[in-house]
Amino acid sequence: MAGSAETSGRATRPWLAALAAAFAVLAPGCKTNFREQGRALRAMFLDSAYEDPEAQAKFAAARALYDEGNYSKAIKGFRELADNRSNPAGMLEDARFMQAECRYAAGEYPEAVDTYHKLLLDFPTGAHRREACGRMFEICDYWLDDFRNEITRRQDETGVMKWRPEWKNPLDKTRPWLGQEGRTLEALDHIWTHDMTGPTADRALFWCGYVNFVRGNFQEADHFFSTLCEMHKESPLRPQAMAYAIQAKNNATGGAEYDGRKCAEALQLVHTAEATVPELTKSPEMADKLTRAKFAIRYQQAEKDFRMAEYYERTGHPGSAVFYYELVRRRYAGTRYSELAGEKKEHLVALMKEGKPAPGRDPFAIVQAKWKEVFNAPPAKPADEAAPPDRPPVTPAGGPQPLPTGTVQPGP
Repeated sequence: MAGSAETSGRATRPWLAALAAAFAVLAPGCKTNFREQGRALRAMFLDSAYEDPEAQAKFAAARALYDEGNYSKAIKGFRELADNRSNPAGMLEDARFMQAECRYAAGEYPEAVDTYHKLLLDFPTGAHRREACGRMFEICDYWLDDFRNEITRRQDETGVMKWRPEWKNPLDKTRPWLGQEGRTLEALDHIWTHDMTGPTADRALFWCGYVNFVRGNFQEADHFFSTLCEMHKESPLRPQAMAYAIQAKNNATGGAEYDGRKCAEALQLVHTAEATVPELTKSPEMADKLTRAKFAIRYQQAEKDFRMAEYYERTGHPGSAVFYYELVRRRYAGTRYSELAGEKKEHLVALMKEGKPAPGRDPFAIVQAKWKEVFNAPPAKPADEAAPPDRPPVTPAGGPQPLPTGTVQPGP
């Protein structure tokens, strides 16, 4: 019996110790140090940082393994040094960069891109920033070969080239097994974000825009192409990017029923291209594309204003409808909508002169028109034929005045 009591006492001792420690931490004198104590405990159990007097020797040994071509062991050595936050900042950056270089040399491109990106996140202004972005672009350009080959295979197709799933070789370590195109666009976006003025920034933006343009993601394509035109005015890719941006803006609207600001931006970009980009105006092919893009933009704007006029006519506002029809007729002369707007306007004006404009789909206007039709209400007379209303004679203040001598008194 005594043995069982002793055993139960031993079992409860750890719980009592933990409870006592919790009360000690929450005591009034320890509340101020609670955060520091929590940070110290977290570092003790979760953090791998420690003072390593042999860090330089380990770095040299890992570098020797890299030079020998033993990349798997070199990766482990550099990763251990890069994860130890107690090492100097310069060594941390060099170790992370060499870890990515080992993965790149070993042909593990997806892991290399992730390691380069981690380097850029930890050291956004480090010494290896531009080298890391250059390596990432080389890998992305290698991955884009599949996209370029797909365009060549499907060059006879018209319209948007939708993405088609393809089975990748799971043993190929140079490509992602799933989502290769998405990983490529993500890496290209990281390149431009971390090195906006670098030698590969404009190309990264262009390929992000072009892939989205081919896939029909016109809003994303417009964002990347417009950013390239605004941020990289000296880039040789700017004329092409501006031409694609005009098409992407015009296609990103969703149709004439939606917001027309993108159409206005596209038309403004056409005027900017004609005034500031001689590469587009001197080339007959590019000049023809600009002209056709301008016609497409104006046609969509004409359709939008025409739909607005139809909306006012449909809802029983003939005056506003006539205004918009006249606007379409004058502003978009030579288009099909200009001719239709002229006919619609003349019809509405004739109805308004007769005093029976179309009620549209307004329920109150429809009921009023049907009431007049059923009960044969007399039509309103024109203004020039309408008789003046009978008005009572006005009596001046102070009563009626006496008539002059010789005037005949009017009868009652």
